[in-house]
Amino acid sequence: MSFEELGVKDEIVDNLAERGITHPTPVQQQSIPPGLKGKDLLVESETGSGKTIAFGIPIVQRLTHEEGKVRALIICPTRELAKQVAGEFDKFNAGLRVLTVYGGVSYEPQKEALPKTDIVVGTPGRILDLMEQGALVLDHVDFLVLDEADRMLDMGFIDDIERIMAATPASRQTLLFSATISYRIQHLSEKYMREPLLIRIESQEVRGHLFQGYYVCNPWQKIGLLAKLLKRQDRALVFCRTIVATDHVAAELRKRGIKAKSVNGNMGQATRERTVKDFQDKKFNVLVATDVAARGLHIDGITHVYNYDLPDEPETYVHRVGRTARQGADGEAITLLCEDDYRKFDPIMDLYDDEIEKLTYHAWGQIERIPPSPPRPRAQRGGPRRRGGPRRLGARRRR
Repeated sequence: MSFEELGVKDEIVDNLAERGITHPTPVQQQSIPPGLKGKDLLVESETGSGKTIAFGIPIVQRLTHEEGKVRALIICPTRELAKQVAGEFDKFNAGLRVLTVYGGVSYEPQKEALPKTDIVVGTPGRILDLMEQGALVLDHVDFLVLDEADRMLDMGFIDDIERIMAATPASRQTLLFSATISYRIQHLSEKYMREPLLIRIESQEVRGHLFQGYYVCNPWQKIGLLAKLLKRQDRALVFCRTIVATDHVAAELRKRGIKAKSVNGNMGQATRERTVKDFQDKKFNVLVATDVAARGLHIDGITHVYNYDLPDEPETYVHRVGRTARQGADGEAITLLCEDDYRKFDPIMDLYDDEIEKLTYHAWGQIERIPPSPPRPRAQRGGPRRRGGPRRLGARRRR
């Protein structure tokens, strides 16, 4: 199938062809035709599947320039992804003006550019700031896109997103793209979309084997254990819950002879981009990050993912471990589990049907995998929680 067969104009087809894009991906094949007809779309498709072109072509082909009016708004979870999406528009743009807005930089250049802008691509926080300052008016928005919607909800942007959506005309076309469609995504679509067409795209990536395991340890043992494990591996991504933790963990790892750096929201944009590039270029082999800082980063060759801290939501764990075992290569995802984490770990064990193995590290020496513990009796409803390990450790669901 060709872009012409999907109903894409010759000018856009030629622009894509000049950049070597001649055949639409599955998500583009299914999304572009109804998008061109003005349908609201609820699309489940993995990162890297060609989603930007899938929602970008209907916008570019149907949008007409009106001086002083923002006609399309694309909301992204991170500034890195916002910049990437804006850059993708260069591949098929038809003279429309695209502006990227995000925090960490001055407001003034963005304010000055807005009156001449057709399409705004930005993060929720900066979009709201510009709205509250009266610089960004959404009264004429005909196209609204939520890109990587699941990540934005995981990051706690739901209230910001609803405020933004409520400020746009009810007649707009809404295109919601997400790697997974959870009940929260479905609720958002029911509230703000008009009979959306549901499109699900199966993963096209060849996945390698993902081994998942966890170590039970005390909080004061985590750094030492992590350092011992990291000395055995090539390229690892370590997740922490807070900005302070990323800096602390990276510094402690460096003291132990490991080339590690942190990336978090306190860093300037240029510093973050330079750090990520250095990691991609293999100038150091361990990147310590928060979930927020890691959103939108696409780094190949991750052999190990470590959960130094557990996330609050099981879906966030899924996104974390999905960064390894890609492109046919095997990978490992290891969690350092303390007693306070058991309640968060229970739903993760349920999600993976208890396939996450318990590991032990004898005398800081050879890593040894041990059989799962026998099922623990459930505490009575309302009674005290049993201590000593995750509730479903080793237990199998009764079918």
